[in-house]
Amino acid sequence: MKKLKVLIIVTRLNVGGVSPHCAILAKELPQDKYEHLIVHGSLDASEGDMRYLIADEPNIYVPELIRELSLKQDIKALFKLIKIIRQYKPDVVHTHTAKAGMLGRVAAKLCRVPMIIHTFHGNVFQGYFSPLKTKFFIYIERFLALISTKIIAISNIQKDELLQFKITSKKKIEIVKLGFDFSDVIPEPDYKTDFRDRFKLKQDDLLVGIIGRVVPIKNHKMFVDIAEKVIICTERNVMFIIVGDGEERENIEAYIAEKQLLPYFVFTGYTDNLKEIYAEVDIVALTSLNEGTPVAIIEAMANKKIVFSTNVGGIADFIENNVSGYYFPISDSDDYTQKMISVINSFDSEELNLVRENAYNSALNNFSAERLINDIDHLYTSLSN
Repeated sequence: MKKLKVLIIVTRLNVGGVSPHCAILAKELPQDKYEHLIVHGSLDASEGDMRYLIADEPNIYVPELIRELSLKQDIKALFKLIKIIRQYKPDVVHTHTAKAGMLGRVAAKLCRVPMIIHTFHGNVFQGYFSPLKTKFFIYIERFLALISTKIIAISNIQKDELLQFKITSKKKIEIVKLGFDFSDVIPEPDYKTDFRDRFKLKQDDLLVGIIGRVVPIKNHKMFVDIAEKVIICTERNVMFIIVGDGEERENIEAYIAEKQLLPYFVFTGYTDNLKEIYAEVDIVALTSLNEGTPVAIIEAMANKKIVFSTNVGGIADFIENNVSGYYFPISDSDDYTQKMISVINSFDSEELNLVRENAYNSALNNFSAERLINDIDHLYTSLSN
């Protein structure tokens, strides 16, 4: 049987959920049915690098494929993508993230690729741009949907958002949740780390972490505000760990200093050793204004951690509130804070042990790599028949 040739195009392989998702697609799709090639672009200067995930896979680097809008670079990237498609002759072009989705789908259409699929890992319709710019991107996405064979949403909530903004019709949208190789982030039973020694943390400190890019959409100021109230209202020794880096870091450090909270915070910067983080952090928080699917929350659940989140990015699809974790409206920092204080004050209770087990089961049932591969294999097969 002739193998299906799949060209995966992603804007960049930075730290986050998109990179491992694309790597799993490349590595795990059945080799007797598929061959693949990954095309990826440039990282921002402040971003962590996950290109190592595809180092052993066939891949092409297109430096002109960048996140920012740039007419000159975008035209160059488009012509390079057209050249790659003409040489590779894929049966499927599968794009991920906004810029790759725009240039990759146009290139694929111009080259008459039979199947053009785009996965929305998030959207830029809320919280990123001015109303005028947002409207422009909505019109662009509506046009791109017309030339797409299928649009993939990674959660039910995201599907509802795409329908709300009239990006495409319900029949063109397929829900395929992310998939993860949790062995990359779950420490082995005998795993040891010097994390607390390196950052001068006490063994009995309870660690509350936030993991991800330090950028405005992640809303780290809310995390700092919550920390301020937790420190006042609990007798536990609580430290707050910011894992990641980005354009907003200096502003967040200044905000922490302004509140005289620097002794309670640790910045780790970027790390590719997430096992260490999940081995040590007790609670993982998310305060984002908008998300695709929050990867750090899913990984934390797989590590039986207590998770807190704003209700973004399909959170309500996989967290049962007060059963496998806790989530709150974006505007409701007071309830978020009060619940965290309550959890910290009863941290070793049997009730919270049950929450941890429920979180673990939810993560593994919803987001296994095997499930992702089965879903994508079924989609490709159904569209090629």
